Amino acid sequence: MPNGYGPNKEYGGHQYADHGGTSDCKHGCGCWMGPACSGGPTGLDPFGKCPKNPKDGELLGGNADYDYVVTERIQKLESQLYSAEERLKTVKPSKTELADELESARAKLSEKDRILAELRRLIGTGA
Repeated sequence: MPNGYGPNKEYGGHQYADHGGTSDCKHGCGCWMGPACSGGPTGLDPFGKCPKNPKDGELLGGNADYDYVVTERIQKLESQLYSAEERLKTVKPSKTELADELESARAKLSEKDRILAELRRLIGTGA
C-alpha cells in the first residue's frame, strides 16, 4: 500500500475515446469524461490514475487496486495540505503577533505626538 506496507504499484492514467462526446474509461474503472464535466466512483480522479490500468499489467484483485489508488491519492493530498499549511504559517502572523505590532505602533505614534506637542509648545512660546 502507499503507506509503505504491501505491494508498491504504479498505475497509468484513464483512457477515454477522442470522439468529443461523453466517454467511459476504456479500462472499466467507472470513470467517465464529457466535454463539460466528468466523474467516477468516490475517491477516484477522472483525470488521474486508473486502478484498472496497472503499469505492470497485473491487477491486485478485488477492491485492492481501487483502495491502493484512492489511498495513494488521499496521502498525496494530505501531504500537499500539510505543506501548504506550513508555508501559510510563515506568511500569516498570529493574532498575538498582530496585537503586539499594533501596541508597538500605538506607542511610537504616542511618542511622536508627545514630541510634536512639545515642539509646538516651544515654537509658540518663542523659546
